[in-house]
Amino acid sequence: MRAEWLARRGARGFRIVRAIPTFRGLEAAVRVLLVGDYPPPPGGVAVHVGQLLAFLSERGVVARVLDVGKGGNATAEVVPTRSAAALALRLARFSAEGWLVHLHTSGNNRKAWALAAAGLIAQPLGPGRLITIHSGLSRPFLRASLARRLAARAALAGYSRVIAVSCELAGVLSACGVAQERLTVCPAFIPSQVRPGPPPPGLWEFRKRHSPLLAFAHHPSPVYGRELMLGALRLAAHHLPGVGLAAFGPGTRSEEFAAAVRAAGLGTRVVSFGELAHPGALGLIARCEALVRPTTADGDSMSVREALALGVRCVASDASARPEGTVTFRSGDPEDLAEKLLRALGEPPPRVAAPDAGLFLLRLYEELAGKALFGHREAN
Repeated sequence: MRAEWLARRGARGFRIVRAIPTFRGLEAAVRVLLVGDYPPPPGGVAVHVGQLLAFLSERGVVARVLDVGKGGNATAEVVPTRSAAALALRLARFSAEGWLVHLHTSGNNRKAWALAAAGLIAQPLGPGRLITIHSGLSRPFLRASLARRLAARAALAGYSRVIAVSCELAGVLSACGVAQERLTVCPAFIPSQVRPGPPPPGLWEFRKRHSPLLAFAHHPSPVYGRELMLGALRLAAHHLPGVGLAAFGPGTRSEEFAAAVRAAGLGTRVVSFGELAHPGALGLIARCEALVRPTTADGDSMSVREALALGVRCVASDASARPEGTVTFRSGDPEDLAEKLLRALGEPPPRVAAPDAGLFLLRLYEELAGKALFGHREAN
């Protein structure tokens, strides 16, 4: 057994440093049940759960997923779980068999907090239970109502650790009454799992006609900033005549999206690739000069960290704290976005080191499993 120092940032911005014990060879004794969305579709929570499953499996950790999303693809490691009754039964069974439960949820709607509350079923029997809250929209959701904050506090009460993907989100959870010693900030990002696939068909032809090329992850929700992106692209085109935009994600093949492009006067500057599997999305981003994230609300965006890990420039709104290497612009301001795009494209791509949630979580799983197996108490 050895001790590894791990820095954790408290919800109010101060650092808490604890010695977390790790046990040589203990990975083989750890069995982890991940509960949350699993691809498809490739949303932020689903992608992280899929990457975490792959990370653990590659290191010899026995892991399974209860997929509560829309994917429905059953495999030896993934069990589709659509009803509350099925979730309750499976959680009880896995926890009774000694599996450590790690639940992942957005936290930005009532269904997400109902899922968090359902995880309490594993409390009496399992070696430990963790939850990660992912969405930046959970901040306004919780702030809007005292009843919601009280419900969140009750839902989180039985978890051994509560993990927030950003300090801002941790601050809201702390205000809900989550004790500081149970609250950890850890971005949902595993660098070793950033593995680009082949680019989508048509990208190379588009590149021949447009340079520089920008990537944009779209969603029909106004939060994703489509109008802002198109307005900034129109302004940037005055200085970059060849600039083009490769858009992907839900809604990019819709008439609504095409109409917005025509209304912005962008003609053939924008190409839509539709919904892509995650390796294809990474393949697209890796072949662009910059990723643009014009969201008006955010958690700790995985796509921002992925772009930086791939050596691709990233220009993102200041709606949330961004990792080192990101060029930020004033949220909702297309002129500032266009200006920051021009600045970023004039500089070399960043080279940054990223935190590794996989390694952090593996150590945390070991710690909880060690307590269950050996009665070990956390070192002070």
